[in-house]
Amino acid sequence: LRVGFSKKILELSEKVSFKKPNLHENLTHIPFVTIDGDDSKDFDDAVWAEEKKDLIKIMVAIADVSFFIDEDSPIDLEARKRGNSFYFPDRVLPMFPKNISNNICSLVPQKERACVVIQIDLFKNGKIKNYKIKRAIIKSHARLTYKEVDKIFTNEKNKFYLLIKNLFRTYKVLREKSSTRGKINFNSDEFSIEFQENQNFIFKKKENLHSYKVIEELMILANNIVAEIFIKEKKNTIFRNHEKPSKEKIIELKKTLNDHKFKALSFFSQSDFNNALEISRKKGFDFINNILLKSQSKAFYEKKNKGHFGLALKNYTHFTSPIRRYSDLIVHRDLLDILFKKKKRIFSDISEHLTLQEKKADFIERNIIERACSIYLKKIKKRIFVGIIDGIESFGIFIKCIDYPFSALARVRLFSEFNFKKKNIENQKYEIGQLVEFKIKRNNIYNGKILAEKVCIIEKYERYKN
Repeated sequence: LRVGFSKKILELSEKVSFKKPNLHENLTHIPFVTIDGDDSKDFDDAVWAEEKKDLIKIMVAIADVSFFIDEDSPIDLEARKRGNSFYFPDRVLPMFPKNISNNICSLVPQKERACVVIQIDLFKNGKIKNYKIKRAIIKSHARLTYKEVDKIFTNEKNKFYLLIKNLFRTYKVLREKSSTRGKINFNSDEFSIEFQENQNFIFKKKENLHSYKVIEELMILANNIVAEIFIKEKKNTIFRNHEKPSKEKIIELKKTLNDHKFKALSFFSQSDFNNALEISRKKGFDFINNILLKSQSKAFYEKKNKGHFGLALKNYTHFTSPIRRYSDLIVHRDLLDILFKKKKRIFSDISEHLTLQEKKADFIERNIIERACSIYLKKIKKRIFVGIIDGIESFGIFIKCIDYPFSALARVRLFSEFNFKKKNIENQKYEIGQLVEFKIKRNNIYNGKILAEKVCIIEKYERYKN
């Protein structure tokens, strides 16, 4: 990891200042707002929507980082090496120094900021009437959090109520469009670490707020529009691809689901995954969501466009987060070259490097959560845990804990008798999705790995969960 910035980079970053661009349109009268997490500092995007009689007018404003950061400059080269910002529970290793990421480029409230704005007229059936992309100066009228937005939606007295209502209306239209085309609707089951006094911390399940989905759908819309411009113009950029699951994963998935008497599905299309998710929700088999999620291929960056299976889109890229993802900055530069007929840039394909950096960030985040949970479990000294079996191998059983973000392995050698073909131990038949009680045998705080013992089936999951 590249921790901190060199003295030279910091000195150069302090010289970057906001100077009002002459060629940017003035949109400071539009009441844009940013909607982000409680602890966010780098605001890449701001949104606005207005409902008319037969359509919805939308604006998605994205920080115009390329206006301030010259390609191949020392600051740009450092950002390219990093590939993306790295987020930790108590700090961030930003792609750019703070004066750029948290100030000059960040869409902070009540400050004029340079943006690339996508202006969209959307019919209420989800079809796009027209769109226009422009460079503009905007002013965020408020820095809102996801929690605040959900509350504002039910408070007509709030001064941002009408705007939030229009954004939720936009989300409803886009959600129906996404559902029609086949976007796979997985549930999120993520935990966050909340620090308290004396460096103590607790784990909290992330709330499933509607405002998350509002922003998600708006960003997907913007990314899709930009990707289609490159396809239409036959120009190079870096696309965000997500392929369908491999044949091997589909075979294993069908075998697992057939064990639960699911109707045989081919899983070659998004509709099969959505059907399985719908069946699992009706039957109370919530664990199926994670099994289906694990079967998915990993998304990646590539020069060649291959579409996005999970989103059910033929064309997709990353455009909406240029402060924290270098891929998006590349796409900005490529897009502006097309729109404003700039001098043709030499396309440098660093997609493999960016994919590797993203994987590194994901690995670090996962590893930190595992190790933090391991330390936390040592402190609370809880003895009995409840979890769901989410994997069975010849060497043991994997259990996903319900109340804390860790998985434990119960090794075969800890049981006096194990019949792998029948998947049973001492006359107890184990299946994926079963609810079990277990104790921790070994907790390694250095790598976050946990071994379980005394695994006991409680009862069927669908009866227990409430």
